[in-house]
Amino acid sequence: MTTTANSDRPGSYWHELAAAEKAGRFWTCRCGEHNPGTYDTCYFCQGPNPTEPVAADTGRVFTPGPNDMEDCYDGVLVASLGEDGDAIALTGDKRQALEALDQYYRRVCGQPNLLDDAAADLWDAYYWLDCGNALFTRRSDGGWTATATAEDTPGAVPVTWFSHPSPGPVPAPYAQSSGPKIW
Repeated sequence: MTTTANSDRPGSYWHELAAAEKAGRFWTCRCGEHNPGTYDTCYFCQGPNPTEPVAADTGRVFTPGPNDMEDCYDGVLVASLGEDGDAIALTGDKRQALEALDQYYRRVCGQPNLLDDAAADLWDAYYWLDCGNALFTRRSDGGWTATATAEDTPGAVPVTWFSHPSPGPVPAPYAQSSGPKIW
């Protein structure tokens, strides 16, 4: 009896790719990999099939809802922005954003807190929070892009961006002092 590796069995990616290449029904992703014609995203990089029709709402400005963001904490929708640790919260209030983002980094990312430093005071994260407004537009892959904009721009949503800090002390004048703070 001959055994076949799982990747060579019918229904596997490799089996489907070989059949698609033989029949000439494959597409090449921007990353250079071939994919069966039945795949709408690249098996390797998850990029969209360039021959697929562009989604009808591509480029449309919208207000994100719970299905567009990763999670909601105390009524504030939160999502990560790429792989460098940055995130966005749908609120223009830094205190609300700080609490929601801290919960997100603890629960979803498994960090001790927003700054990924158990010894750091959470208020130190204020330095890396930036309130403003953004326009959210749909991309052809179904995701979205947030672009900073003026408050009076039609469709602008109040947001707080968090730019993940590099290790080290909080830069002055934002360093905490021992005196009481009014927030």
